[in-house]
Amino acid sequence: MSVKFGNGQKFDLIQAPYGRHGSYFYIYEDYNLPILRLSGFKTDNAMQGGMFNFDIKLLQRAPYTQLPREVRYRYTADEGSVRFQQYGEAAGWGEIVLTDKGHLRIRGNAPIEVSLRARNAAPEAAAAICEGVFARDAGKFEANFGRFGKMFFEAIRGSVTWESVFDNGVCKSFKAILNPTDDTRELDVGIHEYDADTEFEGYPNYEDFDALIAANKADFENFKKNYPTAVPSEYAETAEYAKWLIWSHRVKPGGYYVTPMILMHLQWLTAAASWQQSYNAMAQQANPQEAWRQICSLFEHQDPATGQLPGMLFYSGGAGIQAPFQGFALDWIIKRCGDDFLTAEECTRMYPKFAKWVNFWTELKTAGRGDDVIYAKSPHDSGWDDASIFADGFPASNPDILAFLVVLMEMTALLARKAGNSAVADEFDKRSKRLLQTITDEFWDDESGQFVTKKFASQPVKSLSLATLQPIMLGKRLPQSIIDKVAANLTKEGEWLTPIGLASESLKSPKLGLAHQFTLGRVIAPQNMILTVGLFTAGKEAEARLIAERYLNNIRDKGMILGFSPIDKYPDNHESQAGEWIDLDLPPIASDPWPWSTWTANCFLTMASLM
Repeated sequence: MSVKFGNGQKFDLIQAPYGRHGSYFYIYEDYNLPILRLSGFKTDNAMQGGMFNFDIKLLQRAPYTQLPREVRYRYTADEGSVRFQQYGEAAGWGEIVLTDKGHLRIRGNAPIEVSLRARNAAPEAAAAICEGVFARDAGKFEANFGRFGKMFFEAIRGSVTWESVFDNGVCKSFKAILNPTDDTRELDVGIHEYDADTEFEGYPNYEDFDALIAANKADFENFKKNYPTAVPSEYAETAEYAKWLIWSHRVKPGGYYVTPMILMHLQWLTAAASWQQSYNAMAQQANPQEAWRQICSLFEHQDPATGQLPGMLFYSGGAGIQAPFQGFALDWIIKRCGDDFLTAEECTRMYPKFAKWVNFWTELKTAGRGDDVIYAKSPHDSGWDDASIFADGFPASNPDILAFLVVLMEMTALLARKAGNSAVADEFDKRSKRLLQTITDEFWDDESGQFVTKKFASQPVKSLSLATLQPIMLGKRLPQSIIDKVAANLTKEGEWLTPIGLASESLKSPKLGLAHQFTLGRVIAPQNMILTVGLFTAGKEAEARLIAERYLNNIRDKGMILGFSPIDKYPDNHESQAGEWIDLDLPPIASDPWPWSTWTANCFLTMASLM
């Protein structure tokens, strides 16, 4: 099966940019204008779209004057290439193929020319977009875009020229023009990208264009082998798209990335998020070795002094923190695949890193009780950005993080034991069991059937956040009575359970917020995945499938958006905004805080594997 894209089709390039595993380029369709744009993710964009863009325009020489004029075109695409066709009879066409070799190729035929006009999303920064253009040999030139890097243009067939306007040494505009030959009426141009401090030595032998397309398709087919082939037929097309979305956002080593990782988005948040690498691993159940590599990828960036893992990795660096998800992901892969992929050598390599990550939390974020209960010092520690569990502020001890630590300790013990270090294994096993007992003894409220967050580890916070039920991720480690009550809460219509999955805040909560909040009510991919997996491993398979089916159906019908509103209107009993209509039709543009993303794609695949 191949993924098909096109103007106005179910899958287009407005929703998610077009990419290729190992390419730094991407292509996207403007939401407001019928035009494709070329960009690159090295700019480290964060939620506001790229500042380094080229309008892809088709030009045709006007009769008599022979001046170039812009013509309209439509596009189609699959994992091999993006093709664009001029409207009208005897129309010209073009095609772009991305590669994992540091360049892309563009080909086409007369009567069209291809223009790449630099533009900038931030007008005040537009003057700095180009620092200079330097001709090499005939049909070759280099353009220096400062912090965005350099680009080298080389005509393989036809010619490539540029137009630039400088004012007092400052570039006001830049455009590359790709022209077909006079005789064969064909064009074929290679466009390379590289860092600003790199000198390009040239590309020795350009591959056959069609062979590059075939290589892209073969690479995608090979990547799909990481995932189970058995998917319910009603989700087959969406699962194929989800795999393509992940593959197209997979980066090769370079910059700050020392091993292949997967970005959240190519345009809005060009980051390999810490816990997202584990989300991706959980879906790769047909290749546990690759899943394990994906889980371990963050440990390449572990702080040797503190043991901390960065929360976000960009091309230029990493920072922040996210919840300790790695143990939960590893536990899931072992439950689905066994643990034969964990060799003694791998366990010897990794258990000290896992142990250091555990101790980062329990030592540097300790609640000071003399045990492993920790304080969250910001929402990022938990991943529940604006959840009501933090309504009373910080520091707070919240059992959703503690549950992650229980499983992380248990997996550290497993790795140590398989590495032959039984003393370390016994220590972490004891700590895991003791913290689990603390969670059930001190943080479980039997009357409400929820776990409670505590300010200063003693004052319960009143909350109807879905986070209060997240410790179901512990599965059968929890007492059956707790499992039963959590399952009942999660499947009660009109509270957390909605027609499209689990809401991140109960619909009966006075703190419900859906317009510009993230975890105050929206139906969000990772939360739904974590809780359905938890129910499934707790033996509540029917309940897990009930929730998963609703979530999967919505994604199938509406797309890979990270967070959906579950309702059209606030409920009448909503205290702060009763009856107020809200904007639920946020388009997938740069200002949308819940864009299409690989977070949703990998969660979709994991949940589909439960069906």
